[in-house]
Amino acid sequence: MTQKTSLESETSASATTTLSRRNFLRTTAAGAAATALGNFTIFSRQARAAEPLRVLCWPGYEERDVIGEFEDLYKTKVEFKIYIGGEQMLQFFAQTPPGTFDAIISDAEYVQKLKASKAIDAYKTDGFAELANYHPKFRDFSPTKGEAAGTVYGIPTRFSFYGISYNTDEMSAEEATDWNTLLDQKYAGKIGMFDWYLPNLGNASLAINPGNQTPYTISDDQLAKVKEFLTKLRPQIGMFGSSNQPIAQAMLAGDIVASPTGDLDIDLKLAGYDNFSSTIPKQGGIRWQEVACVCSASKNKDLALEWVKYMTSPKVQSKLVYTKAFKARGPNMKIVDYWDDEQKKLLSYVPDPQNPGKMLVETLIDRSMPRGLPTNQPEQAWIDIFNEFKTA
Repeated sequence: MTQKTSLESETSASATTTLSRRNFLRTTAAGAAATALGNFTIFSRQARAAEPLRVLCWPGYEERDVIGEFEDLYKTKVEFKIYIGGEQMLQFFAQTPPGTFDAIISDAEYVQKLKASKAIDAYKTDGFAELANYHPKFRDFSPTKGEAAGTVYGIPTRFSFYGISYNTDEMSAEEATDWNTLLDQKYAGKIGMFDWYLPNLGNASLAINPGNQTPYTISDDQLAKVKEFLTKLRPQIGMFGSSNQPIAQAMLAGDIVASPTGDLDIDLKLAGYDNFSSTIPKQGGIRWQEVACVCSASKNKDLALEWVKYMTSPKVQSKLVYTKAFKARGPNMKIVDYWDDEQKKLLSYVPDPQNPGKMLVETLIDRSMPRGLPTNQPEQAWIDIFNEFKTA
């Protein structure tokens, strides 16, 4: 499961509600190139639609502000099947006949599983002009590279972090820059954790191997130390949340003061609570990212590729990462041209006083590593460690 927020699974446009302080406790959450001309984005019409485009994706992509211009331009309808979590995505895909979906938005690490089941094709990146405006770590994104030069299985469309979210009245900004702070006795029972092994073991891997660029590629001895770190952390955990919502609620209630979930502060600030913040510790933190893939059995691949190009545009990403479903960040750094100052500040696209010449989001990207799958041990071995940690 790769749940990022609390949303309902729907087969069409999801029902969402604008956040406010009042309702927060019941609701959280073409052709070769595309060029921007004023407020209108122009794409090729070569792939004019004869049939609807069918996309399997996380929530947010189906919102009218995100997909409306594409549907109007290609005189088509994009039909969405919404999933919550990578395993549910694989389940939906496996349960439908080949050719049902033309494109998939996948968590980057699940691209390996989609490739193994021959569900997606690699495609060439020449003609994706907006990649030039991507942050370098997303422009040359190794987790989804194809076997042939200049090809990929997916291009990033949205991302964010699993750093430390914290109550600034209870934890200082300096304390939040170190994973070991979570072990401090004064925070016993005051830490909330997202109930999924992958980001938590990835963060623990970085806590014991600071700066490791491949935190999911570790030796058995290093994995044993990850387990030791989690054993020390267990008395500090006051709750496990199946999504962001219960963790954020516990933070508002004062039951917990911090969580290695990251970015909880965005929705909390939008809801009117300014005493929350988040950061990525100095040892590094895990970053999630969604990527746009083209299905192998699609009979509408040309239009699917045009949709992928559409999703790389800064204007589209500026809306995608600011949907009613949830807030995230976009890899196209020109995204700021479509935001006001408040949005830039909220999502960290502002100068980083500690790193002149960089935006804060760039510092966070540089300090984070992409979420992956274990490579030197069976996935179940990591799951077993997390389950043992939970039940200890």
